[in-house]
Amino acid sequence: MLLHQRYVPGLAILSYVLGDEESGEAVVIDPVRDIEPFIRYARDNDLHIRHIVETHVHADFVSGARELKERLGGEPTIHCSAMGGKEWLPPYADRQVRQGDRIEIGRVRIDFRHVPGHTPEHVAALVYDTSRSEDEPWLMFTGDLLFVGAVGRPDLLGEQEQKRLAHELYKSLFERIGDVPDTTEVFPAHGAGSLCGKAIASRRSSTLGFERRFSASLHKAPEEQWTRDLLGDMPMAPPYFTTMKQVNRDGPPVLGPMLPGQKRFKLKAARERIEQGALVLDTRSKEAFAAAHIPGAINIGLGKHFATWAGWVLPYDRDILVVPADAGEMPEVAVSLTRIGLDRIAGQVEGGTSAWEQAGLPIESVRPLSVHDLHRRLGEVPDRLTVLDVRTEQEWDEGHIDGAVHVHGGLLQDHFKKVPKDRPVAAICGSGYRASVAASLLQRQEYDEVYNVLGGMTAWKAAKLPTG
Repeated sequence: MLLHQRYVPGLAILSYVLGDEESGEAVVIDPVRDIEPFIRYARDNDLHIRHIVETHVHADFVSGARELKERLGGEPTIHCSAMGGKEWLPPYADRQVRQGDRIEIGRVRIDFRHVPGHTPEHVAALVYDTSRSEDEPWLMFTGDLLFVGAVGRPDLLGEQEQKRLAHELYKSLFERIGDVPDTTEVFPAHGAGSLCGKAIASRRSSTLGFERRFSASLHKAPEEQWTRDLLGDMPMAPPYFTTMKQVNRDGPPVLGPMLPGQKRFKLKAARERIEQGALVLDTRSKEAFAAAHIPGAINIGLGKHFATWAGWVLPYDRDILVVPADAGEMPEVAVSLTRIGLDRIAGQVEGGTSAWEQAGLPIESVRPLSVHDLHRRLGEVPDRLTVLDVRTEQEWDEGHIDGAVHVHGGLLQDHFKKVPKDRPVAAICGSGYRASVAASLLQRQEYDEVYNVLGGMTAWKAAKLPTG
């Protein structure tokens, strides 16, 4: 048996290729949309991808099942659960999976088991190497049912469904997989950093026995208490999760081998697209953006958290013009955006901000502010400067600047009224990345004097300045 785990940083996605050396057949589990690495692994290991399995309708990334099947000439069979009702069965499913259904590739067998809770249709895939044992699974692809150190959240479909799904999750964890041996290896669909669960551990696989012993969420308690503990301090889910559910349920469009956004727009054409409603996305560092940027641009620096923050703040109904740090970054930008369904990437502004400046066009900047200068200004005239803290609720509770306005950065566009417009605003986060996103959103709303606090609350606390 061959097993390849593919990890996508930031979104912390885990996808898999499972192969049988003797037959040369393979199964891909929970593929992301950029499918070349799956094809390359199969080719390098003399495997033919026969099947594609979706453990559930994903909320945080666009499924790559259709993309992979199209690239492989329509040969693989796509397997999706039919056990959550018609509304949760994607139309692109070739085979509707029921309880007890199975796939066989050579000496490898995959048995499906319905494990609702994170979603109504969710399935786990138990894998048997029949050359070693017909009866005991070697490993289990758990999707978003069970992570390392955590379990899937049952609250993504709204308050009305939350109670029912939490009950189903409880039954799935303590009854429906209750007979699966402790020796079974666990391979989830996400690692640390994913918002599909709470406090997921950094390791990317485990055993069921280890999780049963050491994961607090697998310590059985009365159901009401267990649910209360599970949902406590659950991280906020980005609003794009709802869009992803709809996209994956209906079937995402196939992009093909050419990534969107590879066109370069000269200044005249770029300005015309902006006048027609295109959004400027500046993916440079917060320092480069602060120094000079195109008016109205949104800054989301390309890096580990790029896709997550793009999902938080970018609209799905606008064309996107990119200002990258370097033209060579555009493929990475395009892949990251299309993973979450932001497909309307028109291209990049040729020459970026430098060309814009040299053409004598208007530019904007974000003013840097050290924590010491911020502390001094607050002491001099505290009511003439608004501190906008854009961190999470948990970070806020761990210490914040007295008098600061707290708005989660991902929700700022819905809460501008909380931020006074008649005075300077100093945006602060943990280190400056999220504050730069917030500062760019404030400038788009015509806030005149916007600062990014250098080093954020990390620097504030390191300087031993007072917190509330």
